[in-house]
Amino acid sequence: MTDHYSTDELIKDYYHKQNLSADKLQQMTEIAQLKNQQTKPAAINWKQRWLAQRNISIAASLLLAAIISLQWIIATPTQQQLVASIAQEIAINHQKQFGSDFKAASYIGLRNAMKKLDFKLVDPDRLKARGLQILGGRYCSLHGQIAAQVRLKNDTGAIFTLYQTSSHDSFNTLTEHSQRANGVEIEMWNEGGVFLGIAG
Repeated sequence: MTDHYSTDELIKDYYHKQNLSADKLQQMTEIAQLKNQQTKPAAINWKQRWLAQRNISIAASLLLAAIISLQWIIATPTQQQLVASIAQEIAINHQKQFGSDFKAASYIGLRNAMKKLDFKLVDPDRLKARGLQILGGRYCSLHGQIAAQVRLKNDTGAIFTLYQTSSHDSFNTLTEHSQRANGVEIEMWNEGGVFLGIAG
């Protein structure tokens, strides 16, 4: 047991006395420094790649936003173009002279019958003095929105077509207009939250 203990002590003493030579220590230090230098460029390259990808993403986002804005500007019609388009639609539908699906002698009667409308039909103030008689109405669309097409007749028997639709989206910005489309006189205006157009 004593011999074993003294052997352990000898081994420990031996290893305590072992030192690296100055050359070996310098060589190991240089190897460690070289490894540190090799990892730094990799970290720098990763950061540069990330910055480049970020800049490309920002540039692509800005380009996409510019393209969408330009398309919106090009696709959004001016008020004059919108008025001309709606007047053309009113004139074409008026010339087709569709019959009435709902027979009524008043706007209240039509309002009660045409339950799918998302707005209330109005009795237009500007038409009251003209003495127009209501013949009936039907559903239609105007500029992509549900609308009411009301057939009217004056004292001489001339037929007029009145269009009413909710005055939202494109319609609420339209001011009063009168113009000719397809050889038909068209009047357009907003009244009581409803857009109206009459042809005849």
